[in-house]
Amino acid sequence: MTSHQSNGTSNGDVEAQVNEKSNLLSSPVKPEDARLMYLEKDEAASRGFHENRAFTEEPHQKGGGFLKAVIFGGLDGILTSFAIVAGATGGSLSNNVVLILGFSNIFADALSMGVGEFLSSKAHNEWVLKERSREKWEMDNYPEGEIKEMVEIYVSKGMSIKDAELVI
Repeated sequence: MTSHQSNGTSNGDVEAQVNEKSNLLSSPVKPEDARLMYLEKDEAASRGFHENRAFTEEPHQKGGGFLKAVIFGGLDGILTSFAIVAGATGGSLSNNVVLILGFSNIFADALSMGVGEFLSSKAHNEWVLKERSREKWEMDNYPEGEIKEMVEIYVSKGMSIKDAELVI
């Protein structure tokens, strides 16, 4: 007699406790669990997540859309301010001061916009690729769940089930 049988626990109870780490089978599935399962590469938990979820679309990071503007604006402001201060310090309060301030500001704005756009685009692309990597991992490990999720997304946007299945 096993310890599960001796304490009155049935095989069904044991199955309900299969994934204690994420508690997917014994408690409600939370949308945040998908990211945790991906990070831990927990295939069984990911499968359970897709089978037991009570929502249509799993959540993805939303903050990535602001990265580009924050990085761009921050770099632009810092470099422009530095150029104005450096120009004023380097000037001799003559006509040259205006030229120095003007050219240094133009130079700093151009540099900051170029570097800011590059870095913000790079950060945004890294974020998109990370989300794509997670979706690919989920598709590789539980394609049925991902296909079902995509059909549900299309249906929630007004497409018929038949058309959604055809598209997928």
